[in-house]
Formats: sequence, structure tokens, C-alpha cells
Amino acid sequence: MKNIQTHIGKIPGRSVMYLLICLVIFAIFYLVAIYPHQKSIGAMDVRTAQVVKHIEKQKVLLPLYNELVKESKNKVHARLPLPDIKKLSRNDIDTIAPLFEEIAGECDMQVVSVSPDALTLTEKSRDIMINIHLKGKILDFRRFLVELGGIPSLERVEEIEIKQKTSYKQFYLKVWLAIG
Repeated sequence: MKNIQTHIGKIPGRSVMYLLICLVIFAIFYLVAIYPHQKSIGAMDVRTAQVVKHIEKQKVLLPLYNELVKESKNKVHARLPLPDIKKLSRNDIDTIAPLFEEIAGECDMQVVSVSPDALTLTEKSRDIMINIHLKGKILDFRRFLVELGGIPSLERVEEIEIKQKTSYKQFYLKVWLAIG
């Protein structure tokens, strides 16, 4: 012990000061540069492990997903009417309202209004927008939408709005029909 103390006493004071300054600089460098980097690498390792677990889970579920997709395609085609799009002649535009009223009647819904948007009906237009306002129950509206999908001239349903009233719901639809 005395031997160590005698050796320390022989080290010049400036060298000890330089040693302390170097140690402080090294500690600051470690705290500023190396430690945050190590911490971020640790966080990336945790995230990588989570992603690997997720990928393994997805690999297990992939065959089941593919089977369900195959089954749903078969069931959708069996249940839903998916006719090829046939353009409605311009002379038959006046049959649109009775068509929607008939479909609504089959689905136990009440038609409040069916109105073609005159701004979309020009000589050059290839389709026409129809605003439909219905009253009824939500399950009947579901049936109405299925039947609506069976109209050959239906291009798309742009908007559906549902409002709750006291004893019934009001449904507002914007649909586009192909015309030619």
C-alpha cells in the first residue's frame, strides 16, 4: 500500500490534470454519442423481434386467409346479382323511377323521391346521376342494395346517407346509371 502511494506522489500534477480532463471528455463522448446509439439499437432489436413474430403469425394464417378468400368469391357470386353493364337507352330514362319504386316495394321500403340530376344529363354524357330518398328499416335497405346491384345499367353507388327518425330510418342514395 505504501508502495502505491509513493508512486502516485511521484506523478506530476499536470499529468493528473490531463488524465482527469481526458476521462471527462471520454465520459461526455460516451454519454453523447455511444450510449444513445446503443439505446436506439436496442429499441430496433425489440421492434425487429416484434416484426418477426408478426410475420410468423401471418405465415400461419396465410393458408386460412386464402381459403376464406376462395370461399367468399364463390359465395358472393352465388348470392349477389352481378350483371354485365348494359347502357340504358335515352328513351327509357322515364322508366327509372318506376324501376326503383318496384325494387323498394319488393324490399318493404317506401320511396319518398327518385329524381334524376338534370345537370348530368347532356347529349354527350355517358351516365346519369339519380338521387333516391327512401324510408324503412336497415335490414330492408340491405335487401334493397342487393337488388339495386342487379340493375344492368348501374355503374356505381356514389353516396349513401342514413338518418334516424323516431320509428324508421331515412336513406339517401346517389347512384350512377349508364346511358347510351
